[in-house]
Amino acid sequence: MTVRWWTRQRESLIGIDLEGRAVRAAQLVRSGQGWSLAAALALPRTATGAGLEPGEVEQLVGALTRLGFRGKRVVLGVPEEKILTGVLELPPKTSGAPLAEIALAELAGMHGYEPHAAEAVCWELPASARRGSSQAMGVACRHADAETVLEAFDRSGLDVVALDSRLHAVARACEGALPQTGVAAVLDMEWSRTMLLLLNQGKVVYKRTTAEHALQHLGKTLMQSLTIEEDSMFYLLAEVGLAPQTEEYAAQAQAIRPLIAKHLDSVVASLQSPFAYATSQYSGATLDTLLLVGHGAAIPGVAEHLQPRLGVNVQVVRPTTIAKCPPALGGKAQDPSLTAAIGLAWFSDE
Repeated sequence: MTVRWWTRQRESLIGIDLEGRAVRAAQLVRSGQGWSLAAALALPRTATGAGLEPGEVEQLVGALTRLGFRGKRVVLGVPEEKILTGVLELPPKTSGAPLAEIALAELAGMHGYEPHAAEAVCWELPASARRGSSQAMGVACRHADAETVLEAFDRSGLDVVALDSRLHAVARACEGALPQTGVAAVLDMEWSRTMLLLLNQGKVVYKRTTAEHALQHLGKTLMQSLTIEEDSMFYLLAEVGLAPQTEEYAAQAQAIRPLIAKHLDSVVASLQSPFAYATSQYSGATLDTLLLVGHGAAIPGVAEHLQPRLGVNVQVVRPTTIAKCPPALGGKAQDPSLTAAIGLAWFSDE
C-alpha cells in the first residue's frame, strides 16, 4: 500500500474529509525523521449526506486560512455512499490472463456501470489456502458522482489534486499502528454509518459498510430516553461516555452507561462473523488487533468496553498515534475523528 507523500515539499496536501456531522481537515509538516500535525479543524454541519452548500465551502476556506493551513492543494475524501467496492474472483495467476483488466471489468459488471464511466483501482489479495483461484479487491467511483463532489469546490480557490476513498485514507493513516503479522481489523465509527476493514499483509481484504450501527442511532436513543437536546447528547457522548473523568458526572454516567453499552454490544455481535471469516480464509492467521477511528471512537471507555467482549487488543487511533502533535492543537490531537483527514493528507499518486 502506497502511503506517504515523499516529495521535497515540506507540507503535505490538505486532506478534507466530508463524511459525517462535520467537515474535517488536516495538514502535516515534516519534522525531523517524521511528521507533525501542523493544522486541523472540524466544522460542524447541520445536514449530513448532502453535498456541501456554497456557504459551507466559503466557511471552510476561511477556516483553513485562519487556522494556519498552508497552500491551496487539497485531496477530498469521497463520501462513502458514492464508493463502490467488491471482492472479485479471478483466474489463477498461472493462466497468464490479464488479471487487472479482468478485475476492473468484473467490478463494473458487479455494480452495473460501463468501465469507462468510472475511475477504479484494484489490488491482488493475499493467497488463501481455501481457494485455488486468484482474488482481487476493487474500489470505484462513477465519474458522475465524482463531479458532484468536485462541483462544490469549483469556485472555492482550492486546487483539488485528487479524490480518494475513505477505505484508502483510513488504512493509510492506521498503517503504523497495524501489527506486523496476522489479520487486523479497523472499525470506523461515524455518525451515519460504520465501516469495518480487515487487513492482511498490509492490504485491505474485506470491507463492510452499514448504517445499522451508526452513531446517529445511539444519539437518538439518548435524546429520547433522557429527554435532552442534541447539544446535550453530543456533550454526554464526548465528555462522559462509559468512563467519566470526574465524580461530577457520575449521575449522568449512570443514566447513559446502559444505553451506550447496549449499542456497543450490538456492534460486537456484528463483528463475530467477519472475524471468523478472516481467520478461516487465511489459515494460521490470527486476528488479535482492532483499531478504532471516527466520531464514535472518541466516546470515553469505548475501547475498554469492547476489548474483553471481543477478546482482542482494542486501540483508539488518534492523531497522537499517527504523528507528532504540538501543544497548540489542544484537544484536536486526541480526536480520532480526524484520522481519515490525516490519511487523506498523506495521499500520494507516485
